[in-house]
Amino acid sequence: MRHIKLIALVVMACLTIGNAQGQLRFGLRGGMVINELKFNKKVFESENKVGWTAGLQLELDMPLGFGIDASAMYSHRNDAFGNDDHVYHRDYIEVPVHLKYKFGLIGVDRVLVPYVYTGPNFAFLVDESDYYKNDLSKTWKNRSMVTSWDVGVGLEIVRHLQINATYGIGMNNAFKTVGIEKQENGETIKGKDKLWTVTATYLF
Repeated sequence: MRHIKLIALVVMACLTIGNAQGQLRFGLRGGMVINELKFNKKVFESENKVGWTAGLQLELDMPLGFGIDASAMYSHRNDAFGNDDHVYHRDYIEVPVHLKYKFGLIGVDRVLVPYVYTGPNFAFLVDESDYYKNDLSKTWKNRSMVTSWDVGVGLEIVRHLQINATYGIGMNNAFKTVGIEKQENGETIKGKDKLWTVTATYLF
């Protein structure tokens, strides 16, 4: 709850400060997530797996090409690792907050506008595979909140459609506890998310 209040305050402060001289828009956003777990020890081999994400986005355009966007997304991340053929999922409510810069190209800026962005993504666990809850519960537990840092590029088409490609770098471990069964040489095994997200947003 403490984290949620802090995120809400940051988002509201950014939007309030910028709204005094900017344009606020909202839209629908959806796409796919390609997730991989990176472990600190070479015990598991993780594979890239495709999931999905969908939700709402607010965007504030400010002078000089700068802007802020904040989203509330439901994200379904899939995992596959070890010698197991099963795919396991973790579902999150994600709140990415990005600082954005748009490149105004004279002559085409009403049709095509490229941009770059970066910022934190706060993800709150809301569901996970039964395998995590049962078979792996004595080995590790997923964190209730994970944070990543996003960097991305995008293209805005005719002022309404945005196509985004984001790379998220896990800033903290996705697993908060590890049992003795999955330790190597006395060192706890930890895993972080590395993910690509490709989305489309329609802004009204």
